[in-house]
Amino acid sequence: MAKYVLGHQAQIRSRAIRYTLLVGILLLTVAVLQVSFFGRFRFLGASPDLMICTTLCIAYFSGRYMGAVTGIAAGFLIEALGTEGVMLLAVCYLFLGYLAGHYAKITPSGYTTYLLYLGVTLVYRAAITVLYACLNYQTVRLPDILLYSVLPEMLLTAIAGCVMYFPLYLYCKWLDKK
Repeated sequence: MAKYVLGHQAQIRSRAIRYTLLVGILLLTVAVLQVSFFGRFRFLGASPDLMICTTLCIAYFSGRYMGAVTGIAAGFLIEALGTEGVMLLAVCYLFLGYLAGHYAKITPSGYTTYLLYLGVTLVYRAAITVLYACLNYQTVRLPDILLYSVLPEMLLTAIAGCVMYFPLYLYCKWLDKK
């Protein structure tokens, strides 16, 4: 009934607004969880990057445009809530979301393909962490950064990415139905 009253363009706009609001609520929840809980209680000296896992999953399931928008929103949100200084995460997450969403549509879907994407994402995040360390500190010893920051963060993010796949898969399928 709403289709005939509102018209096709209005229905597309209302769907896009609904989708954006629901993804925004998800991002806000994950950002608060990452900054408050995992920011306070560090495991192995580092905290997992839940936002990059969320961006990867949404890009993997919803495509490149939704991945790009989610990436830039996730980057700005995590920079606004949790860090000070250099603001590069929004651009880095934008590229990740767009490229992951683009290549996800041309590769076979499944958990093993997602794990391959997660592995590439972990290397990408490690490079971002090293870049942040180089920009924020005067003297940087690469073995120390790798041992005490990058490798624990990669391990925890890999675990979080493996766990978050299934709930975010169901969430994205639910969003597509709505």
